[in-house]
Amino acid sequence: MKELLADKIRKYCNETRIIPARAKGEKTVKIRAGDIRNEMSLQNKMPAICGALQALKFETYANVKRILIEGPGAGMNCVMTFEIL
Repeated sequence: MKELLADKIRKYCNETRIIPARAKGEKTVKIRAGDIRNEMSLQNKMPAICGALQALKFETYANVKRILIEGPGAGMNCVMTFEIL
């Protein structure tokens, strides 16, 4: 079965942001959608990136709780803050 783009985004963010922060004992993590876009080379995919990270599925998958969204809901400067559970 082909992996969905949203699942790839969630996996990438968990592996590059959540897991390292958890290992360092950090309590929260901020993820800027534009950084993910650039790192994953996902031009014209801002709604997919923001949607993947704002979904409850990401919170369950990464064992985090979204506590804040700053900036435009589906733009480069959308910054989501997650509490590490």
